[in-house]
Amino acid sequence: MRLMFSLVIALTLMGMAGGGAQAAFPQTPEGLRAVVDSLQLADDRYDPGASLIRFYEGRAFHPAWLDPAHVRAMVAAVRAAETHGLDPESFHLAALKRLAGQQASAASASGDKDARLDILLSASFFRLAHSLAYGFLDPVRFNRDWNFTPVVDGQDAVDLLTAALADGRFQEHLENQAPSHPLYRRLRTALANYRRIEAAGGWRPIPQGSLLEVGRRDPRVPLVRARLELTGDLRVDTPGDPQVYDQPLARAVMRFQERTRVDREGALVDDDDGAVGEETLKALNVPVGDRIRQLRVNLERCRWLLHDQPASFILVDMAGYRGYLFKDNEIIWRARIQVGDPYRETPSFRSTVTRVEFNPTWTVPLGILQKTVLPKIRKDPGYLEKQRMQVFDRDRRPVDPAAVEWQRYTAARLPYRIVQSPGPHNAVGRVKFIMPNKHFIYLHDTPHKAEFGLIDRAFSAGCIRVDKPFKLAKRLLDSPADPWTIGRIRNILATGRTQRYQPPRPMPVLMVYLTAMVDDQEQVLFREDVYKRDLAVAEALDRSAVPDEAAASQSEV
Repeated sequence: MRLMFSLVIALTLMGMAGGGAQAAFPQTPEGLRAVVDSLQLADDRYDPGASLIRFYEGRAFHPAWLDPAHVRAMVAAVRAAETHGLDPESFHLAALKRLAGQQASAASASGDKDARLDILLSASFFRLAHSLAYGFLDPVRFNRDWNFTPVVDGQDAVDLLTAALADGRFQEHLENQAPSHPLYRRLRTALANYRRIEAAGGWRPIPQGSLLEVGRRDPRVPLVRARLELTGDLRVDTPGDPQVYDQPLARAVMRFQERTRVDREGALVDDDDGAVGEETLKALNVPVGDRIRQLRVNLERCRWLLHDQPASFILVDMAGYRGYLFKDNEIIWRARIQVGDPYRETPSFRSTVTRVEFNPTWTVPLGILQKTVLPKIRKDPGYLEKQRMQVFDRDRRPVDPAAVEWQRYTAARLPYRIVQSPGPHNAVGRVKFIMPNKHFIYLHDTPHKAEFGLIDRAFSAGCIRVDKPFKLAKRLLDSPADPWTIGRIRNILATGRTQRYQPPRPMPVLMVYLTAMVDDQEQVLFREDVYKRDLAVAEALDRSAVPDEAAASQSEV
């Protein structure tokens, strides 16, 4: 459903005008409520109308925007929403500019102030403050399991506007609502850079042709050079024959391949050879407008995610197949990860690592039991022994697998648990990181080490398989009072016994889906949308612009 807040406020405020005259300002709570009640729509998770009522009640219903400089500053702040990937028209830019111009003319003749403009300025401030702090769209629309959503205190917005009216620094107060995390700041800088490229004409498509590799002369080579110069992969002043695909150009292509991580089933991470084949050419030819849209989508996701987050946390970046540990907002550990396949998507949610478990057992979950384990048991009576799995009843007593009539049961009706013993053969490896959540998702080691070398790493059953898990365990458990080393972890593993340890402080985990980000080396990273989640967010952001009230007055409403 399209957000209709702006259209409704435009029509409502026009109705106050009384045949084109200056609109009288509501002088009672009932009068103001009659104006803003129609703004409270079910499709909007945040209700600016409630903030408007509190704000004007606190002012005894006196106009707030008496200073023309304040009006100009607020219009400038609305324009600046574009730098966050938001559409200024979602915050009534055209209506504000037109009403401000009309009021300036009327005020010069009569000194009157237009209540339409006053209320619209306040409503725009509240909506923009909320959008920068929490996101313009409701993430629950795109993920029913979303649990990041903060508690929104509308009174904070009222206090914020009161402070801005006192000092006139509207844009500064609004900017402070956006996430301060480096992830967000870097994405915003990248958006500005790609918009400059777009304004200059973007990049020309590179035609299809044979493989471009070192030593080849080809008329398409200048196009490749120009394309990579625009995005900083190749220095503009790199010498060489512009028609020849030389070594510096190949290195620039390798940087581009590393940044874009083209999804090639079965391809290895080390396959980036600096040659331009079919997949690299496809990535080079993605239009700049598509990249801008990708950056806007991920800025919105960061606004959903990064409000009031701690400075230290684990970031599981599913689309990027990477895990990061932040300490004081700086990355101190990073590793490749494997995530759920497209049929068993890893969900986005927030949790906390409360325990690190070495030499874990693995209880076969229901889905894997039904699809994989039960069929193999029926086919091969020795399967459980080969996999070092045991059967337990509901009272945790061991059961002889030969005594179970496996053909009788589905996974949902099986009255037993199947548990794999600890060891390097275990499906979750030698360590797992427990983080309570309703999805039964956790981070863990894996015996499938070779698969970390693949580019496409979406093939787990939903949990996160982690490369370098023991370094992460050391980081989480280490403290001045109880130092941890890799040697200490090896000694624990050598016992073969399951042992559990609590980190000195619980570590938040953000399970996120970012198809664009900027790393700490200022590289803009674009990823394949493996779960196909971008389109719905992009379309919702693109539908956010609404008609000016002047246009609305010509409608049938």
